[in-house]
Amino acid sequence: MSNNHLLPARQLNNLLPPSVLDDPVESSYELVRAVLIRSTYIPGVRHTLGWRGIHEVVTPGSRPGSITAKINHRPGVFALHPVDTDTGQGSRFSLSYFPSPEEDLVESFSIEAGIQALAPDFLDRVRQFSNHPDLTALFHIGFVESIVDDRGIFLSVSSCDRLGWVSEAGIEVQGPEGPVQAVEPGGVDQDVKARELTMDFFSPLAASVTYTLGSKPSILYTQKRGAASLPGFFLNTPEHRQTMGWFCEKERGASFDWENTPMELVWERSKPIPKSLEHELWWTPDLSVGGKSLDKKAMGITDKPRFILLTGFLGSGKTSFLEHFIQFQTGANHFVAVVQNEIGEKGLDAKLLGETYAVTEMDEGCVCCSLAGNLRAALSEIMDRFQPDFIVLETTGLANPANILGELNDLRDILEFCSITTLVDSRAGNQVLDRFEVARDQVRLADVILVNKEDLAEPQTHEELENKIQRLNPTADIHRTIHGDIHPGLLYGVNFRKPVRRPLYSSMEGNTATHEKEGIETRLLNFYQPLEEDSLLNAIREGGENILRVKGIVEFSDQEGPMVLQYAPGTCRVSEFTGKDKGERFLVIIGRDLDSSFDCSPLSTINAESKSA
Repeated sequence: MSNNHLLPARQLNNLLPPSVLDDPVESSYELVRAVLIRSTYIPGVRHTLGWRGIHEVVTPGSRPGSITAKINHRPGVFALHPVDTDTGQGSRFSLSYFPSPEEDLVESFSIEAGIQALAPDFLDRVRQFSNHPDLTALFHIGFVESIVDDRGIFLSVSSCDRLGWVSEAGIEVQGPEGPVQAVEPGGVDQDVKARELTMDFFSPLAASVTYTLGSKPSILYTQKRGAASLPGFFLNTPEHRQTMGWFCEKERGASFDWENTPMELVWERSKPIPKSLEHELWWTPDLSVGGKSLDKKAMGITDKPRFILLTGFLGSGKTSFLEHFIQFQTGANHFVAVVQNEIGEKGLDAKLLGETYAVTEMDEGCVCCSLAGNLRAALSEIMDRFQPDFIVLETTGLANPANILGELNDLRDILEFCSITTLVDSRAGNQVLDRFEVARDQVRLADVILVNKEDLAEPQTHEELENKIQRLNPTADIHRTIHGDIHPGLLYGVNFRKPVRRPLYSSMEGNTATHEKEGIETRLLNFYQPLEEDSLLNAIREGGENILRVKGIVEFSDQEGPMVLQYAPGTCRVSEFTGKDKGERFLVIIGRDLDSSFDCSPLSTINAESKSA
C-alpha cells in the first residue's frame, strides 16, 4: 500500500476526540458528527460545500450525534440520528427529511405526516426531533453509514428509489363539514422519491469529509438489491447503496447487511472521473471561489479567537457551565477549543463532557502553576490546527487566576481577551469565601460572576453571599444560574463585544494565594472491585469540612454498571455514568490533612496513592 493511502493518523488525531481513537465503532460515529461541525463553522466553506447550517440536538442519556442540517436547494430540514448496531463494524444513522410546510413535497409523504407538518409546533419538534421518535419515523428516507478502521474511511448512504405504501382500508380525515375520504381503499398513502433526497444529502456530506480530511477520495462504488416484499408497501422499488472511500485501495467487504450484495465499481484513483459526477465537490479538498482558497487565513479572516478564563472554586459548577456554553456555540456553528486541567491524574471532567471539543492536555498539576511557559505554545498549536472562534482556559478549582494574568497580557497579539468568568456555589459560597484566600482572589479578579446552583440556597443565603461578593468586587456583573445554564449574550454582550474591565493584577503579584499555601492536597484512589456505597459515603462525610471535593467513577455492589460520584461541601450526587466505559474505577479526593481526615480502612480492595497538589 502506498503512503498516499495510509490512514491519516494526524488528521484523525486533529479531528476526533482522544477517547475514541482506539475504538473503530466509536470513531465511526464521531467522524460524521465531527465532519459536520468542523466543515460548517467557516461561513464561506459552509456555503460552498452546500450547507445552509447545522444544529446538534442533545438528548440526555442518548448517544451524541443527532444533528439537523439544511442544504442549498432544499427548503426542508434533514435529520441524522445514530442507530445502535451489533455488528461491531461502524456506525449507522437514520436519515429523515422534514419538508417545509410550504414545500410541494409534503404531499408525497403520508397523510399523517402531512397533518404533522401543518401543526403549529412542527418546527419546534423538528429542532428536537430525537425526542420525538414517532415524528422522525414518519419522515424517514434512508440510512447513512460510516466505517473507520485500518483499511480506510468509508461513507455510505442507502435508500429505496421510492418509499411508499398503500392503505388497504383507506384513510378518512375530519374536515370542517365532517369526515373526508383522503385516501380511497387500496390507494396510495405515500410515494416519496427517497433516493433523490438521500443523494442530495450525500453530496455535501461526502464533500465535507474530503475537505475536513484534506485528502481526495480513493474509490466510489454502488450496490443494488430488490426491495423486500412487505404487506402494504410498494414492490419493485430497488434499494441502492453508494459508498465512497478515503485512504483505501479497494472496496470495503462486509458492511452491515450488504455483505452479500454485489459491488459495482464507479471510480477509483486510476480512472477518470465520470462526466456525470464531474460537478461534485467531493473530488478535491481544495475548495475555492473565483480561484481563491477558502482557508480561513487565506480568506482574510483575521479575527482573533475570543479568550475566556474560566475559574471557580471546587464544586462550583464550571463543567456544567462549559457544557452549556459549548452546546450554544456549536449550535451557532462556532468552534470552541478548551484547555482544561484538574488536580490529579484523572481527567474526569473530560469524560463527563464526552470530549466533544478540542482538548490539549497540559502538564500534570495545577494549570495556573505548572502551565507557565507552555500556554503560548499550546494556544498557538490549537489556533493553527483548529482555527477556533473561542478558546476557554478552564482552571482547576484551586487555581488563582492572578498567577497567569501576566502571561495572558503577553498573548494580546494572538488573542482577544473576552472575560474572566468566575462561578460561585450559592450554598457553599459563604463558607468558601470565608475560609480560602484563593476563592476570594477568584472573585476579586472576575468581570463576570455566576452565583450558581441558585435553586439549592435560601434567599437569605443568596443575599448574604452577593453582598460578600460585591464587597470583594464592586464592579463585576453578577448573575444567578442553575446548572450553569445562561445565554452567553447576557454575560458577554452581542457578538461578545461587551467592554471588559481588565483586572489590575500587578498589585497582587508576589502575594497571591495558592493551594499549596493553603495546605491543600489531593489523593487518587483506584478501585478494583465494587464498593459498599454506605461505607464510601460515610468515609467522605466523616472527613467534615476538610474534604473539599470528591469526584470519580465507581461501581457499587448493589448496582450494575459504573456510577459518577460528585461531592462538594453540602451536596453529594451519584448518577449513572453514560459515557464510554473503559473499566476505570477511581476517586480524586481534594482536601486538607487527608491522612487524618479521610479514613480508607473501611474500603477494601483499593490501591491508593497520595500526593500534594
